[in-house]
Amino acid sequence: MGFWSKLVILTLAVLAFFYVKVNFFDSPHTPHVKVEKKLVAEEQVVEPVQKTPEAKTSDKKTTAAAKEQEKPKKYVTVYFLGMDKKNNSIFKTVKREVPAGKNELRYALTQLVAGPTQYEKNVGVYSEIPKNVQIMGVIESDKKIIIDVSGNIQTGGGADSLYSRFKQLIKTAIANSSHKKPIYLYIDGKQAEVIGGEGIMITQPLSENSLDG
Repeated sequence: MGFWSKLVILTLAVLAFFYVKVNFFDSPHTPHVKVEKKLVAEEQVVEPVQKTPEAKTSDKKTTAAAKEQEKPKKYVTVYFLGMDKKNNSIFKTVKREVPAGKNELRYALTQLVAGPTQYEKNVGVYSEIPKNVQIMGVIESDKKIIIDVSGNIQTGGGADSLYSRFKQLIKTAIANSSHKKPIYLYIDGKQAEVIGGEGIMITQPLSENSLDG
């Protein structure tokens, strides 16, 4: 192969190399796109149980027959807020034992507006729901469930706070409704359509996406 033939082949190889590099690796028209997924993380908080000496003695006296007759305890799930290890806001779920004879949904909602326990506060659990909010009623019919909340649930905080507190309420309501009936939120006796001065729209019946337009 002659000198000029080799030179032409070498030139073509060099041009091909730069073409591939520019178009497939260094092109300003092909930026690297980082896709971020929106995740709604949840983390359960479990308060340690400390038994008193009397409780330990009582435990020893409990017979196998008594254990068999003991009714299983019922618990509700309540949604509060907190931060993960990366300082991102997440839902913090806690369990509450339901007293005998209590309606589970209403009890879960009253525990929600009561706020986290002192232990839960100490480990970073908090709530965006203002103090003194009341559950005015939980009414169940053959076709639907109505949750009536006092109007002060809309006071204080900005749009983010409103969004978070109503998300807490919605998730707690859905988690503790044993029936597949639609759930409707009322505020001071009227079905909610727009919440707070920020004008956040809420679609009904309640679902995980009720506040997301």
